[in-house]
Amino acid sequence: MKFFDPRGDIEKTAHKLPHWQQGEVAIFVTFRLADSLPREVLDDWLRARDAFLAVHPPPWDEITEACFHGQFSDKLDQHLDAANGSCALQDPRLAQIVADRLHHFDGQRYELWSYVIMPNHVHALFTLLDGESLPDTLQGWKGVSSRLIHKVGLSTLTPFWQPDYFDRLVRSPDHFSTVKAYIRENPAKASLKTGFIVWEKS
Repeated sequence: MKFFDPRGDIEKTAHKLPHWQQGEVAIFVTFRLADSLPREVLDDWLRARDAFLAVHPPPWDEITEACFHGQFSDKLDQHLDAANGSCALQDPRLAQIVADRLHHFDGQRYELWSYVIMPNHVHALFTLLDGESLPDTLQGWKGVSSRLIHKVGLSTLTPFWQPDYFDRLVRSPDHFSTVKAYIRENPAKASLKTGFIVWEKS
């Protein structure tokens, strides 16, 4: 298992959000339905985040990173757990299509460690194998699952997924364990008894 080295080379890509990849370092990613956040909530979040990044450009030390995620990642997750939008993934048929895509190249293009499919978003923890691309992996998960969902007529949400995603490189064994626990406990934290799928590699 490899973990993030702030002094190492980082492959950076960007859409509206910056995305980092560092070889076979474990990645925690969140992607969400197109209607999962009200536009004004996301706009306010992006403005505040951009102001923080202007003052504190990455790479960060552990204290600055913890401050960032406390102000922004945690707040975003709270909005997602409030179950805004259609929450189409609470339908077990749709959630299973997404789960099948997550498993499709497990062990070939990436090592999948755990995930949770919530009513309006997905958290996944995985390691890309050598030569694989983070944007291509997310495009595969989202693009194929969206096409299959629309093909069988299970949702009229178009587009199905928000184009971008949120990702974080895992820093240490303790951070890895913390992320796995967060994924495992997310449904209970959101007071869900049904309408989700949790999976963890044994």
